Amino acid sequence: MARNPADAEDLLQEAYARAYASFEQYRPGTNFGAWMRRILVNQYISAYRKEQRRPRHYLVADADAQQLPQHDAYGHSAFASAESAVLAHLASPDLKAALSMVPPVRRTAVYLADVEGFSYREIADFMGTPVGTVMSRVHRGRKQLRSLLLPRYGNGEKAS
Repeated sequence: MARNPADAEDLLQEAYARAYASFEQYRPGTNFGAWMRRILVNQYISAYRKEQRRPRHYLVADADAQQLPQHDAYGHSAFASAESAVLAHLASPDLKAALSMVPPVRRTAVYLADVEGFSYREIADFMGTPVGTVMSRVHRGRKQLRSLLLPRYGNGEKAS
């Protein structure tokens, strides 16, 4: 239905959360698979309709050097995550190239969290998605960035 593995995972996660929250409505002896499928389809339809009502937001493709983080999104430098440490030492072209390889929904979530410093709640409001979906997208986006950037910068070298 989603035509995108990341969106399908998010959809499934939301369906499980809804099923868990409303498990008292399930009647024992009925088809559990059909009940779960109905929740999943209803979740997809709701998300699709919500997406159609919402205006499109686009991430600016070119980030200036001043927009790159000097430390992690929360202002901590002593215990920075691996992603923040790598991003803090990257030259702008490397970051742009790596970000361009991340799917747009993940790229937007990572950009808003790590570069702009917004909270997950604020990002969820911007993107019109649940907070759990934002957390998932930021995690997956950071993981993908890490896999793209650590082979070159993983040994502690500074970008030239």
